[in-house]
Amino acid sequence: MTARADPYRDAVGEAHRLGLRIWLEADLVGPWLAGPATLRGAIRTVAGLAAEPGVVGVKFAEALGYADGLTVPDRIVRFLSEVGGALAGAAPGRLRLLDLAVPELSCLPADRARPHLATVAAARLRGRYPQLALDNVHDYLRRGAADVAQVAVVPRSAGTYAAWGVDADTVQWSAWSAAVGGWGEQVRLFARTDLSHPGRYPGDAGTAAAALRTGVDIPLRAGAAAVDAVTWRRAYRGWVARLADPGPRRNPLWDGLVARHDTGARLLTHLDPRSVERTVRADLTMIATACTDVYLAVGAD
Repeated sequence: MTARADPYRDAVGEAHRLGLRIWLEADLVGPWLAGPATLRGAIRTVAGLAAEPGVVGVKFAEALGYADGLTVPDRIVRFLSEVGGALAGAAPGRLRLLDLAVPELSCLPADRARPHLATVAAARLRGRYPQLALDNVHDYLRRGAADVAQVAVVPRSAGTYAAWGVDADTVQWSAWSAAVGGWGEQVRLFARTDLSHPGRYPGDAGTAAAALRTGVDIPLRAGAAAVDAVTWRRAYRGWVARLADPGPRRNPLWDGLVARHDTGARLLTHLDPRSVERTVRADLTMIATACTDVYLAVGAD
């Protein structure tokens, strides 16, 4: 009898052969909410792949508390305690990575003389997302359930920044100064930046350079250990988000990522083995020219 193919395990093996550091991508909020039996099954799936060569860690939550139904800090603390503890036992020696989108970081938190409008905006965001207020995030990270925190700065509009008298780069510097200063001693920090686009890349070399400066260069210079460039290929409602052009083919944005990789930047992106441009091998081969690490979906969420 021929063994049934396992696309997830095969992808892990291929990524390892290419020298990529592998992070298993398993959002365990859904299984946790579904109950202990479902969570145990998901943890078993993760544990089976975590033992494979090349796997360095597990991302166990995506934008925790942002749009996943976890709106109460005490409930988030419980999730972190139960799932973080379960992963420590099921995948010993593997890092646990928590992804966070923190709205208040977009409001110049490190600038003591920030504009009044930014102060008002920060207060409004704390009211809308109290579970993601900076003090609550600090409390989550100090508990030791995650070894790495991947942080996204939720961007505001160019018009909002103009009203404040700042630009996107200034906002990013402020956000990462606050993140590194507030949380850098508790966990290793990665940045997450959305550089994806539908179809062919719509900009030119100048557009790409500006996006990469804001989304990649500034977090790394401020102290982030790595940057997650979202995303290699992901289907949304009626369109596909991607970094390279369809095919896959290079574009100015991709070339900029390759250039940063070649000068030592630690960069990540995501691959779902069931949603590729050509084949898992071909896609990962191209990913390895721009990234040092890859998130691989494991079918556990």
